[in-house]
Amino acid sequence: MRIKITTVFVDDQQKALSFYTEVLGFVKKTDLPAGKFKWF
Repeated sequence: MRIKITTVFVDDQQKALSFYTEVLGFVKKTDLPAGKFKWF
């Protein structure tokens, strides 16, 4: 079984983005604004 998509709720989106890209090496493929929220 492979996980293809998931949702992770965070309090600080910029801090979470830095962690996932800089620490874990993930690549941000999209950035969709949704009001005061964002979808990466």
